[in-house]
Amino acid sequence: ARALEETMPVDRIAKKLQDCVEREDYYQAQQLCLSLYSRHKRKDAARAFDVLVSGVKLLFPRGDVTAASELALTLSRGYLEAKVEFSPGNLSRIHDILDAYPEDGGKAGAQSFEKFVEQAAKWCYGHDRGTEAKVFFEKLGRYTLRCIGDEYAGKALLHSMRGNNLSDIVTVMTTTASRARPDEEDYIIARVVLRFLNFRSRSLADLQAYARVGTALIDMYEKQTGRAVPETPVTHFLRLTLEALTISSAGLVAGLREKYSLALGQDPALVREADQVLAT
Repeated sequence: ARALEETMPVDRIAKKLQDCVEREDYYQAQQLCLSLYSRHKRKDAARAFDVLVSGVKLLFPRGDVTAASELALTLSRGYLEAKVEFSPGNLSRIHDILDAYPEDGGKAGAQSFEKFVEQAAKWCYGHDRGTEAKVFFEKLGRYTLRCIGDEYAGKALLHSMRGNNLSDIVTVMTTTASRARPDEEDYIIARVVLRFLNFRSRSLADLQAYARVGTALIDMYEKQTGRAVPETPVTHFLRLTLEALTISSAGLVAGLREKYSLALGQDPALVREADQVLAT
């Protein structure tokens, strides 16, 4: 069937595509889009990629994540394999696909979104366009959290950190805390802030710079929730540690780690983050 489609006139393929959608044969619709893509990609790459975007926009709203995802990933792989130039039009196709992913995509949608972003970001990095790639990760973090919530909160946080969007990081923090027990809030705040510092820092100088950002994250969290963070040994440790890092006092950080070891010990993940700060 695929070979027959390769020789079929374009207008007949378009008509057949519409027929497939009307009878909800989305797999066949996907195959037709791939046929059109194969036909155009050597002589008119832009038109070929536009076919994939159109197919994605056609299939995602109809709930076929699998079929649409294959079209999306064909585009991102195509960009990499053909070493497509960086241009506003080529970048726009990436965002068109990202924005087409369905809100109810679930785990399959989030996994596809992540793979697509990784490939699209690699294309950007190949053209020294890291700033544009960060925006992909911002969208990925938001989508992951919306789609699968608590189950993938850790991944959503990681993607948001790669995007370096503080508002998104705070949203992950507030969303996670709102679904946890009240007595877990301080641990969640401390884990996220210290994880951010560790993610961004490779030296004590980095920690000093990002400690101020850590304080800003706490302030943003309070603004978003409309209340102060709870006063507990864990939040005292966090605030004092950020202050110590701001003045590059590794000795003071070590002393705080020892002083608050009992409270920190209730959360092994927080202990790991605190120890990583000390090891930097």
